[in-house]
Amino acid sequence: MLSLLACAITLSGQGKGKAKGQGKGAEDSGQTAVVSVAFNDSDRRAIQQWTHELPPGGLPPGLAKRGELPPGLQKHLQKNGTLPPGLQKKISPFPGDLTRHLSPLPVSCGCDRVFLDGKALIIARATSAILDVIILF
Repeated sequence: MLSLLACAITLSGQGKGKAKGQGKGAEDSGQTAVVSVAFNDSDRRAIQQWTHELPPGGLPPGLAKRGELPPGLQKHLQKNGTLPPGLQKKISPFPGDLTRHLSPLPVSCGCDRVFLDGKALIIARATSAILDVIILF
């Protein structure tokens, strides 16, 4: 019993020194796994076909108001960019009839497909990071 208690005390003291991360695993260092999410070729074709088949007045709000962003905000709308806070209110989610024709997003990615300024985007919900972009117009 005494040796078990001594072992527990010894183990509980590990990891509290100033070894600058030696021996730490990814779970201890605060790193998270990165999930790569992008539009595949069939999704790109389906999205482009869907947008070209719509009548001009039938575009979702994120596509209907294309070209209204100033150049400074437009440059943020690129892969590996970040969606500025003011633009987060202007995005339009993909309609259900389009989403049904696309491959599902990974459950663990925490991302959405949206339209904004004539582009289709995949954005991460938590960070507003732009994971992929299709320029439609």
